[in-house]
Amino acid sequence: MLRETDGEIAGDIPTANQNNVMRRDRISELPDDLIAQILVRLPIRDSIRTSVLSKRWEFLWLKVPVLDLNAFDFSRLVLASIMGRFLESNQRSCLQKFKIKYVDDLELRHTLVDRYTDWVIRIIDLGIQHLEIEKPMYPFVLKKLPMDVYNSKTLVSLKLANVWYRNPERDVSLPSLKILHLEDPYFDGGDNGPLIVDKLIAGCPVLEDLTVVRDCVHYLKSLPLLRVRSRTLKMFRLVCQWSVVNANYAVEIDAPRLECLSFGDGQSERITVKNLSSLVKIDLDSVFNVCLFGSRLLQREDAAKSDSIRDFLTGVSTVRHMIISQPTVEVIYRHFRLGLIPIFHNLNRLQAAFSSSELQLFPTFLESCPVLKNLILDYSVSEECVAEEPELFELTYVPRCLTSTLEYVEIKELIMEEETGIILVDYLLENSAVLKKLTLRLADSPMMTNQDSEMYRKLITSTKLSRSCEVSVY
Repeated sequence: MLRETDGEIAGDIPTANQNNVMRRDRISELPDDLIAQILVRLPIRDSIRTSVLSKRWEFLWLKVPVLDLNAFDFSRLVLASIMGRFLESNQRSCLQKFKIKYVDDLELRHTLVDRYTDWVIRIIDLGIQHLEIEKPMYPFVLKKLPMDVYNSKTLVSLKLANVWYRNPERDVSLPSLKILHLEDPYFDGGDNGPLIVDKLIAGCPVLEDLTVVRDCVHYLKSLPLLRVRSRTLKMFRLVCQWSVVNANYAVEIDAPRLECLSFGDGQSERITVKNLSSLVKIDLDSVFNVCLFGSRLLQREDAAKSDSIRDFLTGVSTVRHMIISQPTVEVIYRHFRLGLIPIFHNLNRLQAAFSSSELQLFPTFLESCPVLKNLILDYSVSEECVAEEPELFELTYVPRCLTSTLEYVEIKELIMEEETGIILVDYLLENSAVLKKLTLRLADSPMMTNQDSEMYRKLITSTKLSRSCEVSVY
């Protein structure tokens, strides 16, 4: 029977009430597999409750293709009962995805950790295609990743957070795995992290999508070297929330079919990229282990990193679409203000975050993009420009893309009252020969777009090299 305590299901999973006779409806007349597709869109608690509607509905909740459990929603007994019913109902033919979020409760953690591991093993044995362990607030709930996971023939996607990885006793074999996400991994044996990741990637012959997230120094220490070597990988995302300057961490990427790279690692001292000729898009947010605080002049130890940064940029220079963060632009500004930025021969779309203090790099940066067609600037005013009167400068050098290829420009967060913003807009209008549209999204008062505004009138009447250029202000 169904019992409610403080709004939660308690006790065993209910069976249908034999005396509860309901008139047949159209939904009940649908095939089981179609009803299961409806139930999968409900929270698991509501899906279970449908079992009391009639005899027809008693076991339909067990046929959903996705089991998404949040341990916070159930008592220990109910959670165990739900899993028991699922595992006993022979879900091999219909269960495709299992997702679980662990409970962050000290008592439950110790009493359920062995059951969690056992559930994962049994789910793998059922031939599951998608396994996802969502990040709990407390790490290492699943003490050791079961060896069965390393040799699943059916897994297509594997997303694991805060899991302790064993060193596989034999070669990893995941012949169907296309998606692998590792968040805050911890590795058995201290220094075995790089070896375990090598085995894991090597055992995925059709891997296409890899994500590695490291947002704690503890996890960085367990994986000082991240090697990504794959001939099938198309998407790779690396995120590291911590920045430990002068730390001895390294990343190596060798992926000849890689198309999309999101690189958010700011703490690696050494970054090596090879065979990235297929790269289409890169989202670059890294300071390359350079300290951005204090003087903007290069320190002796930072100057030694210039070759490494240049090698990285050269390695991704075949990209066609680039997104680059303001901290990365600042690092490039420090290291390459005198030029020598690698040429991006194929780059036709660029989204870059520039601050007003880095605009002197702007022409040099654009010179490295000779076929650029679309430019989006996330513009910001530097703190030193707010605190004191900025030192004005002129943008005089005109890169090739302005005279031949640049057609669309959008500037976000522009402050028209700020002098460098006006310099930037005038520079683009006066030197872009084939520009079709300039879009300005202002950060200051909406009244700036008023037709009577002196600044607005000055803008739309500015000298434009391209007579067909349309200026839009929002």
